[in-house]
Amino acid sequence: MADGRQMPIADWSIPSRVRFSQKSLAQKIRCPAEKRRRVSQVIRVPRARLEATAATVPMEEFTGPYPRPFSRDFEAWSRAVTPARIAELRRDGFTVVDDFLGGGGAEGGADGDDVSSSSGNGDAWALALREEIEWLSAKDGVMRPNRTHFANPKGERFLFAKPGIVEADMHDDAVAAVVPELRAFFEAAATRFADAFDPKTKEDASVPQREGGGGAKPDFTYSYALSRGDGARTVKVQRNDGTGGCFPAHYDNPGPPSKRALTCILYLNPHWQTGDGGELDLVPFCATPTRVAPRLGRLVAFLSDRILHRVAPAHKTRHCLTVWVDGPDVNAPKECGLSLPPSAMADVPGTARALRASASQRVISRWCYPDEYESSLRECMRDAEGGTQMVESHLAHMAKLWDNPPLRKLVDALREHRRNVEGKLTVVG
Repeated sequence: MADGRQMPIADWSIPSRVRFSQKSLAQKIRCPAEKRRRVSQVIRVPRARLEATAATVPMEEFTGPYPRPFSRDFEAWSRAVTPARIAELRRDGFTVVDDFLGGGGAEGGADGDDVSSSSGNGDAWALALREEIEWLSAKDGVMRPNRTHFANPKGERFLFAKPGIVEADMHDDAVAAVVPELRAFFEAAATRFADAFDPKTKEDASVPQREGGGGAKPDFTYSYALSRGDGARTVKVQRNDGTGGCFPAHYDNPGPPSKRALTCILYLNPHWQTGDGGELDLVPFCATPTRVAPRLGRLVAFLSDRILHRVAPAHKTRHCLTVWVDGPDVNAPKECGLSLPPSAMADVPGTARALRASASQRVISRWCYPDEYESSLRECMRDAEGGTQMVESHLAHMAKLWDNPPLRKLVDALREHRRNVEGKLTVVG
């Protein structure tokens, strides 16, 4: 998901003219993140420390009470990620894993039973994690507003906060020291997420093609190399205060130097119901979008560099843990530009399928989904500082398309194809 280190792609640049050639429809369009790295302007927060330590005053460790008894069961993670879930990740670029922490039961169903009296170790464990996040949020200055690094068309850099959302990075030693269950989760995540989602340890399962995919299944398998170790994962705890806080459309890995390969969001919200908001919208390129409810114990995993997504406004307090797992092969040079064959216009469905399985889609995503980017950005920032500048930058980026007739022709064709194949929104309630 979006976080303080995410760099929006509003300012991705393109050459003054895109030309046809024998080998390529378009000249390579490079990510501005590459350019930022060359001029040493990219903001790269060290793994071991945040840009500022959230907790400046030592705190006593949280000792409870927790809502109900539980036990840690890290083996449950691997059990929950079944071969069918791996196959879905390969097919769609995302998967939904219920009861990720183990057997559920605390939701209580439609009868709304009291969470504290429900059965299910997995949900009890999830509630313990939620309790520690809530405790952290009550400590002055420990959890900070979620912020976005942003560059306008002039190259000026800004840092803007999203309303209603606070978070803490578990790499902050001052935070990790006082929340034992979150700390244990963080430590286990250094290897166990990569283990759970390693397809080499699980047999393939046959999963039917999703409707609205626009043809043959894309192959996401080559993106599965995941790294292990303390520096290979980031874990953030997040609290949304329920006043409409949300995230605009974005990719969790917008380009170099990020190495994020897999995003995993664990939801900690008991008795979520329609109207509470905070759903996750997953938008595979030119395919049917999926809306996922943030239910207790549910994990959503998706490819960080090729699944566009956003979070709907939350109208009830919302808690989650986000884990980003790095990969050694992320953002290879071929994934950071757009180079298409002469047949791209002749076979638009094939071009869309190829882009859906490639991180190169990031180069033209904003042009193919202009309304989604703008409306979600306005919804997120509302009247907050920086909202106007971010929308203006988006519109300036959109205007660049007019300077490249061949690229504009391709984008128009992809938009039309998208309208034909998207289908009705899939809802995972």
